[in-house]
Amino acid sequence: MKTKSNKNVCVIGLGYVGLTLSNIMANKGFKIFGVERNKFILENLNKKKSHFYEPGLNKNLKKNLRNKSFSFTNKLPKNKNIGTYIVTVGTPLNEKKKIKISDIILACKSIAKNLKDNDIVILRSTVKIGTSRNIVLPILKKTKKNFHLVYCPERAIEGSALKELKNLPQIIGGFDNKSIKKAKLIFSKVTKKIIVTSNIETAEMIKLIDNSSRDLFFAYANEVAKACDAVGISASEVINSGKTGYNRTHVAKPGLVGGACLHKDPHIYSQSLNKYGISAKITLMGREINENQPSDITNFIYNLVKKIKNFPNKPKISLLGLAFKGKPITDDLRDSMGIKVFESLKKKFNKSIFFGYDPIVSKSNIKKLGLKPIKSLREAFSKKNLVIILNNHHIFSKIPISKYSNSLSKPGIIYDFWSHFNSDKLNLSKNVEYISLGNHYKSKYFKKL
Repeated sequence: MKTKSNKNVCVIGLGYVGLTLSNIMANKGFKIFGVERNKFILENLNKKKSHFYEPGLNKNLKKNLRNKSFSFTNKLPKNKNIGTYIVTVGTPLNEKKKIKISDIILACKSIAKNLKDNDIVILRSTVKIGTSRNIVLPILKKTKKNFHLVYCPERAIEGSALKELKNLPQIIGGFDNKSIKKAKLIFSKVTKKIIVTSNIETAEMIKLIDNSSRDLFFAYANEVAKACDAVGISASEVINSGKTGYNRTHVAKPGLVGGACLHKDPHIYSQSLNKYGISAKITLMGREINENQPSDITNFIYNLVKKIKNFPNKPKISLLGLAFKGKPITDDLRDSMGIKVFESLKKKFNKSIFFGYDPIVSKSNIKKLGLKPIKSLREAFSKKNLVIILNNHHIFSKIPISKYSNSLSKPGIIYDFWSHFNSDKLNLSKNVEYISLGNHYKSKYFKKL
């Protein structure tokens, strides 16, 4: 890291991946030039703040902007002696659940116009297997420059990204040994351990397998919950009793599974294998289980309340925890299954009034979803007919639920996707039921459904 160009890094895409990486690298002595076209992101950066919640990020951002180790613009900077380009643009799915890589192509074409001999391009976006070699490499080769190319997947979790970026092993898959050596010099300044793969495709596959396997892990837990609900036994008891003191059993806690990565990566993995005649059947079945859960549970709730005498036709419904997850804490609404639950509920309870509460998501963003923002958890229960806990934020396990049940309109239902409470230990108000995913049998209406 002796030359100035090696210290000058251009990060293209300042979303969740790019902005956290930019600030960590700025902390480690690099001079970061960020590129972002999204006006909302740029507006927030101009206010010296991130467009999303990440513990410690705003403090880091203000410091790095102040000391000029991080700057940003809406197009690739020129005459900055940049030696490293890191591509972190999004690769969302289209309506047919096919990956869109138009932003990657655009970013690489922009880099090609500025590329110099000995520059390195690091692809960090999630891609189909073969993208680095078959799409990125040909674009850069047209420059006739002697460049370096690696794929280094981003694997840090939202809510702990700044910590994990410094501690997680960094995967490096290079086009050649010189590319790998150059990437190792860069990331050795950031992370404690580096793992070099034998080729670029292996690094691409690792990213897809990481998230697809996690999605499948959670899908199995949700299948167990569905099975236990059908049989009429407790999924919580089956899972917890079965793995207590028995290290060969590892079953997750059932719950809603969403977010930008787990939502799309199983599909990208499956699409990667199509050209080889392989069908990722298990992976896609797991994704289907997780994607169907919002409508499955909405149907259960709808059929349940139809059996309850005097339950109103236009119930007031509170939805708690709209971010796609609660642990680690985030305000990310992208591909949140909680929002899918809301969309399903609106179809069944089309005359209802819906209220929303989340300890991290802003009231303005809750309002944009079509929900009436709630100021407090107490208000979420007051005079409501149905309260649904959507994510696993720790604040929900601390709700004085027995006390708050008194303020519910009667009859009242509390449905919990994350089983924060043991219904046997609750002292709920008369005509109020607490029901959790995988424990439907505890409802007195269960056998009547």
